Amino acid sequence: MILVNIIGSTLGVAQALPTEFGTITVEPADVTAQSTVTITVTISGNTPSEVRVTVEECNGNTGVCYSDIQNMSMTEVSSGRYQTTLTLKHADATNMTAIVLAKINDQWEHSPKKIVVFSAAPNGNGDDNGGTPGFELLLVLVAVGLIVVIGKRKRF
Repeated sequence: MILVNIIGSTLGVAQALPTEFGTITVEPADVTAQSTVTITVTISGNTPSEVRVTVEECNGNTGVCYSDIQNMSMTEVSSGRYQTTLTLKHADATNMTAIVLAKINDQWEHSPKKIVVFSAAPNGNGDDNGGTPGFELLLVLVAVGLIVVIGKRKRF
């Protein structure tokens, strides 16, 4: 009877282990829009029967997050370490949010959000030259000024 109580108590403690999500890592470190990324997370505690990751892309310049959230299955690559690779969809996205979901005892548990800001975020005007805004206007003004000066000299 005592042995049954000890075994029952041990099993109860083993089932009550909290699920702990490690840090979600995204590679490469310099993520850009429409790039292919690998997402990795370590999960300890109870062993999940299924692990998935949701990835939402957003454009921080416009404040829009796209409704086509990717929901990818993750594969266990080593003990408690899960990984998947996916390609981002939106050319004008400036960041992404990843959340890992683990199915444990038919219940889905989720990790904290991982927000990744892209290294070469578009500026919202369709070009990503990284130059000083309005610099082209300065060149046009100088050119118009030179034309006016040269035109006045020729008249006199």
